This record gives sequence, structure tokens and C-alpha cells, in this order.
Amino acid sequence: MFTFATDYFIAVFVSSLGVLQLAFSVGDIRGLLVFKLRLVARTLGTALAIGGFVLFFSTGTRNINDYEGGLDAPTQALFFFYGALAAVVVTLVVTSVVNHRMRGPEANPEAGIDSLRDTNYVLSLARSIRYWWKLCRKR
Repeated sequence: MFTFATDYFIAVFVSSLGVLQLAFSVGDIRGLLVFKLRLVARTLGTALAIGGFVLFFSTGTRNINDYEGGLDAPTQALFFFYGALAAVVVTLVVTSVVNHRMRGPEANPEAGIDSLRDTNYVLSLARSIRYWWKLCRKR
């Protein structure tokens, strides 16, 4: 039904979602977690990271040369990038919606990703843009 490239994109997307949730739970970045409990986030992350590739390799023959319908290296790298990028974007959007009530204290604008420990992504981004805009206007 799907092409080889579509299957690869879906596998990378699902596995990247899992790796991101696992990394955010280990790093205690609560603003980017879909589930508040770290154990649930780690379990979900591990299951998605493994499940994406298990699904990919168990649904058909995957050892195919690029001239027989497989992916050549540049195309594979491109689909990996698109799958990982889509996972990051979906994570930012979904966690901003799920954590919309998460409004922690005003963090240092130069804190970077550490500001997401107590706030959601959209609020942290808005605070950072507001800070840098004021700083830019002063100069």
C-alpha cells in the first residue's frame, strides 16, 4: 500500500517521537512531555523507539537495493531528516496543547531549553521573543 520511502518515513517518525519523549523524561524537561509521570513517558518512549523499527522491518522485505525499489543513501538521509523534523514539530505542538496550563516562573531568557522545565514551549518562546525584542529595540 505504502511505498518503501513512506514506510521508512513513518518508522523514523514514530521512533523519533519515542526517543524525544525518552530524552525529555531523563532530562526532566517537563514542558515537552506528553505524560507528566516520568515512568509513563519513559515506557512510552522506549516502546515507540523500538516499535517503529520493529514495525518497519516486520512488514516486508527491507534488504532491497536502490535500483530494485529501495532507497539510495541521499534519499534515505532526506527521509530520515523529514521524519525526525516532523517528530520534533509534532512534539512541540502536542506538548504545547497538552501543557497549556503549565505556566512556571519567568525564567532567564538566556536559559534556553532549561526554561522548558516549568513552562510549555509556546509560553517559553513568547517570553524569549518578547525579551529579545526589547533588547533589540534598546540597541
